[in-house]
Formats: sequence, C-alpha cells, structure tokens
Amino acid sequence: MAVDGTKTTENGDAILISLQLPYEDVVEVLGFTDETIGEDTSCFYLKTFRWGTDGVSYSDWVDLNDYNLRNLLLDPTKPFWIQYKYEQVGDCTLEFVSIALELVTTGGIICQIPQFECGDSGCMSGAQNLVVDCCGSSWNPYDLSRASQAYNQMSSVVSDMFGFCVKYFKTTADQRSKDVILKEYTLFDVIATGEVKILVPDNELPTREIQFNPMMMDFPVQFEIHIVKSAFERVFGVGTKPMMRDYLYFEQYLNKMYEVDAIAEADDFLYSGSYWRVSLVTYQQRTAVLFPDKNIEEETQDLITSVEEEFGKEREEEFRDVRKPNQYNTIGTLANDYVRRILDKKLLIKEENVYNRWTIISKYHYNLSSMTEGQETLEYRYKTGWTTADSRAFTAWFRPKYQNPTGQNILITGISDFGGNARIETAGLPTDPRQTISIGDWIVISGTASYNGIHRVLAISTTNITLATPYIDSGLIGTSRFYKEASNTPLVYDSSSDRLFSITQTLNWFIVNINGTDHKFDLSSQSLQLLANEWYSFVINVNNEARQLSLFIYNRAEQTGAINPAQTAELQLAFEQTNTVSESSISNDHAWKLMACKSDFTNLRVWNTPIEQEQQELVLSQYVVKDTHLTEMIDNASPELLCPRVTNPR
Repeated sequence: MAVDGTKTTENGDAILISLQLPYEDVVEVLGFTDETIGEDTSCFYLKTFRWGTDGVSYSDWVDLNDYNLRNLLLDPTKPFWIQYKYEQVGDCTLEFVSIALELVTTGGIICQIPQFECGDSGCMSGAQNLVVDCCGSSWNPYDLSRASQAYNQMSSVVSDMFGFCVKYFKTTADQRSKDVILKEYTLFDVIATGEVKILVPDNELPTREIQFNPMMMDFPVQFEIHIVKSAFERVFGVGTKPMMRDYLYFEQYLNKMYEVDAIAEADDFLYSGSYWRVSLVTYQQRTAVLFPDKNIEEETQDLITSVEEEFGKEREEEFRDVRKPNQYNTIGTLANDYVRRILDKKLLIKEENVYNRWTIISKYHYNLSSMTEGQETLEYRYKTGWTTADSRAFTAWFRPKYQNPTGQNILITGISDFGGNARIETAGLPTDPRQTISIGDWIVISGTASYNGIHRVLAISTTNITLATPYIDSGLIGTSRFYKEASNTPLVYDSSSDRLFSITQTLNWFIVNINGTDHKFDLSSQSLQLLANEWYSFVINVNNEARQLSLFIYNRAEQTGAINPAQTAELQLAFEQTNTVSESSISNDHAWKLMACKSDFTNLRVWNTPIEQEQQELVLSQYVVKDTHLTEMIDNASPELLCPRVTNPR
C-alpha cells in the first residue's frame, strides 16, 4: 500500500484527517461538503468519522453522511473535535483536497470556510493626528515646558498605539503590618484590578530558552517593561504608581502571570519622568498577599494553576498504574478478597494458560458450568452503576460449552395478543428433556411479518409461548417456524427486585440488556457463529456522550482456520456493530454477579471510558492491565490462597 500526503494509490489505503483546534459553540451539524480528485463508481473513498469533546477520547467510527452528522447531540459549552477517515476502495490514484462542515452555533448558521476579518480604515491605517498649539508674544529659547508637555503627550500616544493590554492587579501595604524597625510591611492587600497598556523595550518579549543553574533547570526569571504614567493613572487614579507585589497577567502572546519586583524612574527627555521602568519576575502565590475582595481572589485563581493542580491527577493515576491495587490485592482468603464479596465453594476455578500465539491471555478461568444453570456463582464488591454523564466499557474472554446449540424446528400455527405481548401458538411443544423450552430461554423466529429474529420467552403452556415482545400483528408468511438457541448469561447487575444489566450470548446472537431493554446483535449477519469450546473476547462500549452502544468480538489467530496462519499475536476481529441508542443510567448500590451457565469466563474488566477500536487488541491481550486508573473493576479469576487445616500439629 502507498500513501503520499493526501494521495492514495491502492485498495485499502486510508487517510486520517484531524483538527488542530476544535469547533466551539456548536449546537448542531447540518451536513458536510468535501472535495476529492479521481473518484468514480469503480474507485472511491469509503468515508467515516468519529467525534469527542476533549481531543483524546472519541466515539466509534460511523459512516460520514449528513444523516449521521445531523443526529449528533452536541453540547455548545464543550469543544467539538472530529476526525475523518478516508479509506480507498479500488485501485487507482485518489487525492483528498478539503472538507467543511455546515454548523449551527449559538450565533446562527455558519459555513466553515476561511474567513478574513477586516477592520475599519481608521484602525488599519495607523494614522494618528497630533496637534500642538504654539502661541506667545515672544520666543524664549530656554523655555522647554512646551517640549516637556509634547513629550508626555507623545508618550501617551505611543502607549495607546503600540502598547498591548495586560490584566493588572494593584496591591497596597496593610498598615497594620508596619515594622518600624526593619522599615517594611509584611502584609499586602489586593485592592483593585484593571486593564493597563504596557510597552516592552524594542518589543523583545522574554526568551523561552531554558537556563541552567547549580540547582535545576529554569526559564529566565526577570525582564523589563515600561508603563506610561498617564495610562496607569487613568485606571487606578492620579498619583498612583506600580509597587512591589503588584502582579499582572499577559493574556496575549505569553499567557503567563508576572509580579513586580522593582520600579525605577526613567532617565527620559528632560527628566520628565513620563513612564516607569518596571522589573518583572515570575508570579508566586504568597501567603503575605491578602484579598479583601473575594471576587478578585476568584479571578486570580481562575488565571493560575500550580504544579499540583497541573500534574496532581496524572500523578495519582501513575501511582495507581504502578501499584495496580485492584489486580494485586485480589488474592487471599475471602475476608481479604478486594474484588469478590461472595464466592460459592462449588464454583470451580480452573488453572489453564490461554495463549494467543506466544502471548498469555489468561492463567485461570471460572468454570461456570460447574454449578446448576442460573445459580449465583459469585458477587463482586464493586456495586456502582453509572449516570448519563458517564460512559462504560466491558471486556472479557469466554468459551461456550453448550452441547446442543440449537433445538428442533417447531411449526407456528398462529400469533395472538396476550396481555399486550405476542403469543406464539403451536400444535405442541417438545417434551424431550434435551429440547424442552423454559421461561427465560431465547427462540429464533422466521416466516412472520413482524417477529423475525430472536426473542425471550416470558411464559409457556402446553401448546403456546408468550414472548417478552409487544404484540404487533398476527401476519404469517409461508412456513412460519421457530427454534430454541442455547444461551449463556454470565454477567448480570441485579437490584432487589429487578435486573438492571445483563450480557447474553447464543450461537448466532449477542444481547445486551440495559434497564429492561434488549439490544440485539445478529452475529450471523457478519458470518460469525460462537462455536463451543473456542475462546472469544468481547468489547462492549456504552458511550453516553455519543449515544452509542457498540459490540466488538475477537477470536485468536489460531482459530481463523487458515492453513498457514500468519505468525502474529494480533487478535482477529470477527464482528463489529455500533448502534445509536438513547443515553442510559443505572443506579448504584446493587449487585454485580456471575451466573452459572454453559461457559468458561475470565478476564472481566469494567472500564470508565469507551475503548477505541485501535486500542482494543492491546487491551484484550493484557493479562495485567497497564492503565489501571481507567478501570472500575478487574477480575482475572485468581483462586483464593488457602492453607490446609492441621488437626494434629505435632
């Protein structure tokens, strides 16, 4: 494959387009326009996009079209980041030129094209008029008062024309802290704030080159500015002047706070003293500087960040990633088990190294078939749900062990309404214990007008089955029939009276239930069947921000069936589907459990952020999770450490 800049030449080549800066104040996206070169019906770009609000975490990829863009639910108070992927289909030479979005912002509809902002002729010309009225009956060559006045006026004009604004915070000495022996004040009060224009000599802003000293590396700590007296007095009053402990914020260019270290009168024209030379050093928060006005204190705090604020969160995350408390603290007796609150003694924890080529995926797994199907095998100490402002991801490895994945075909004789639910009528249900249909089983229906697909059994009698599906109509098309698919439901989240979350897997279907709503994924649509005694892994992304529910299923390289498989430890993506759903929330303080079923299960992880597709193979291949701070719960199916009881210690 070959990609040269924005050009692609072979089938499968892809270009990733990102933003340098996000869109702001976006309420809605109406559509897009793009320009490419070389596309036709036999060779074209397959276009997808994903989006986020922080430039780090993105939604899953979806098709780039006006319908999907208009369905984005955006918060105008958050930045809007978007990435595009153009993947070539066919062999030719294609080139990406540009793309633009048509947006609705809080100010109206705009089209994202280059904009040029033009000012009026007065402010752009730089022309300024200076009028000096010279009058008098006689000429005195030693009278320079008018020259001094002209110089002061010129200084003011230069400040207004060439100075740039800073946010200046004025302090004054607290008279109660006067020290008459040392002739100083120990406390200062911030009394006022305002915008002041300052000048930098020769327009030389401080260098950002790192300086070295015996203790550390640091940036330059001192530079000089000039403040014209008239400009300063217009803001803070006649007779005021800069003082030590004053501080000012450079929003333009520097985005940095400095404080006044020294002030001196300038040796300017005729010693007129039209400006102050002010020496600045990097701002430091001082306990000696007080804030009688709380509004000024809050304004200052909004402008500055300390090292602790900047790196505190990342430092704690680094500590968690190194210590990994929710992985290394899980082994011990049940009383000291940091992950599991209840562990049934009848549940078998089997030691078996699961490899993907040379990579160990798991060392232990739960044999959920060692107990009666539907029984609770263990309950976790983790008892947290999520809110509509949160997102979650679930990952695990599982191995189906059902002996009869599908049952016999049963003819449907009719469909009726039973209490608002659809009731399937038959000539008779199977009586063979191996084919018996029970409440909670899943059946696959075909040959009907409105019920083709998989459905859960709500009630059963001798000749009919009631579905947990609302009644629509009774239409039958041709030979209508159904059959039972063996199902495994390993993970659930139960309240005292209801099931809030569950994951169910059958031969051809994967069902995620959230608050009683079944989200069904037809695996056969992508030619996948979950065969018995084969290891599979899944990633479920519940992305509330993007209103998406995504399912990804992987298998190991040696399961692909190739005669000479590639010598790689990469997992094989067998199924992927992203559905648009409404935002969801699940209440806290309920029980996350593993239930007995015909399956082996291990490496369960609950994440506090969706997992991007590019990172999923790495995440699923980790026996020890690296980014622990992104996890809510980790269970590697480690067994308890138990010491034998010795009745006679002699």
